[in-house]
Amino acid sequence: MSKAIKITAKKAHKGYDMGASKFFGTPTVPLEWDGDFYEDEIFFCQIKLSDIAELDKENRLTHTGYLYIFLHTENGNYHLKPDVRYYDGEPRLAIDDFNTAVEDYEQYNNAYLMDFSEVDEDEICTKLFGNPSDWNYESDPPKLLMQYDPLDNEMKFLDTLDGFLYFFFGKDEKKLENITLWEEYT
Repeated sequence: MSKAIKITAKKAHKGYDMGASKFFGTPTVPLEWDGDFYEDEIFFCQIKLSDIAELDKENRLTHTGYLYIFLHTENGNYHLKPDVRYYDGEPRLAIDDFNTAVEDYEQYNNAYLMDFSEVDEDEICTKLFGNPSDWNYESDPPKLLMQYDPLDNEMKFLDTLDGFLYFFFGKDEKKLENITLWEEYT
């Protein structure tokens, strides 16, 4: 049986490492990305890939650099579109209050640090890889990059969604720009 990587989030205290794996808060990005975001885009998470290297035994992601997920909110609507990026290096630009200017998302400026642990692929939780929970369709699901369970943490992001956010790989798992977002209601 394949394994997944569970993500547990806890609120960050002042003085935390800005380059840590986290949901929300201040993204730390490469200097060349400055000004390269939509006005209605929010910072969802950054993952320092060396943090998951020992748990990603199948090498589904590279183990250097950073994986970022930003969400384009389409002018404050609740329809979200992923903007997934990879950077192979150490980011140097911290963008304070990234989410403040986006209507209905301005409260997501507190960072929640990620802890990672190995779980079974069918575990119902926020996780990387594995099988999507509550997949009720005849066809097999696309390969899962991340499953976000809004009831699995204290962040309150999309906590009215009784279900999951799935981030699926495209046909080529190495092309992160082809990640799709699927909202699943239970």
